[in-house]
Order: sequence, then structure tokens, then C-alpha cells
Amino acid sequence: MSKALVIAASVISALTFGLATPMQAQAQSNQITLRVCNNTDNTALVAISYQPVGSSTFRNEGWYNVAPRQCRNLAETTNAYMYSYAEVEGSDDAWQGNHSLCVEYPGPYDFWDNGASYCESWQEARGFVTLHAENWGVFTWNLD
Repeated sequence: MSKALVIAASVISALTFGLATPMQAQAQSNQITLRVCNNTDNTALVAISYQPVGSSTFRNEGWYNVAPRQCRNLAETTNAYMYSYAEVEGSDDAWQGNHSLCVEYPGPYDFWDNGASYCESWQEARGFVTLHAENWGVFTWNLD
């Protein structure tokens, strides 16, 4: 069988069976998956702010339950900067930073960031941790 015929058969096979071509694989890999790993013995409630793939606006979401000693993928983005906050329900324990964003209790909540410097009356400000991914692929935020 000629080399050209083998290559053509491979391409047809990839298209027929839904396998990614090298160009498709590269496009898919230029994303970041935000994974949260809860390394504690308590369930963590996690809030995130990130730019969904294809968006230029940040989306704020919460509350994701991350079970003790488990990891959970929460979002896909192409922006290296993300923000996250976590707390233990019924406790003062929290993983927080100094980037102020709005959350809603009891949740769940999901809204687009409007760039306002204040929270609405039904929201509360929390200090989010600034996360920065240096590579494409999975970015893991560890809760220790």
C-alpha cells in the first residue's frame, strides 16, 4: 500500500471515528481546567470567578461541594487568571485572599461579573485568592 494511501486512510479514519487531528488536539489543549483538591477532613464549599472559554467577561459561581480528600474539576478557561474562595460550612475556616468579589448565600449562584465595586443587597463580599496558571492543562488549587 502506498504511503499516500495510508495517510489518507488514517485521516478518513480519524474523521469517521471522531478522533482529534493534530490541529484539533492543539486547539483543545490551549485551555485550563480549574481543579480544586480538598486535602482536609471537612467538606469545602467553593466559589469561583473565571472567564469561560470564548468569553471576555468573568463568571461568578458557587457553591461547589468538594468532598474531603477528593478533587473536583470546576471550570474550563483560556485565561490564566482565576479567582477562588472556599469555606467549611458552619465554621470560620476559610481559604481566602485579598481580591474582593461578591458571593450569595445560601447558593447556588451563577452570575456574570458587571465590574461594580459593590455587592447587591442579597450578596456579601469575600476575599478571593488570585490564581495564576503558568501552563495549559490542569491547574490545581489545593485546600490544605
